[in-house]
Amino acid sequence: MGDLLTGPVIAELDKRFGGRKPQETRRSLTNHFWCDLLVALAEGIEKLSEAMDQVPDHVTAAIMRCRKVEGRSPLLRPLVALAVRTAWEPIKSMIHISGVENLQRTCRILAVLICPAPENHAAVQNGALLPLAKEGLLEISKERLEQAFPADWVRRLRDDLGGA
Repeated sequence: MGDLLTGPVIAELDKRFGGRKPQETRRSLTNHFWCDLLVALAEGIEKLSEAMDQVPDHVTAAIMRCRKVEGRSPLLRPLVALAVRTAWEPIKSMIHISGVENLQRTCRILAVLICPAPENHAAVQNGALLPLAKEGLLEISKERLEQAFPADWVRRLRDDLGGA
């Protein structure tokens, strides 16, 4: 952490705010700025950690709600919660490797690929297909969708996306 602060952070501050006298800018930051930064980061990390610990409960509730709304067969909440917690642990550790956006995109792509009937699954359509399409599906992806899914369903998806 010390290397981060004394390396890239100082360099960036010198570049943008140092002017001709970067030493003066650095000196002004010795009046409790660095300790404030570190304490605030620690608090932010704590809040992030707490939020990450809440993800399994949120996901479990979302699955239970989705199944009920879509009239799917009910599942035992403890079964769903166990599956979610078991899946979340390795996913949580992957966040720092691939980044939140890539991990989110991967989850969306996998949801589309493993869903037995995305054309009948509103959660997959709204939570995976639409966000992926809004990112900008490549033409080859559109062609593959047309090969894999009913033509009417792909046409309706494109219409819903304004011809995307």
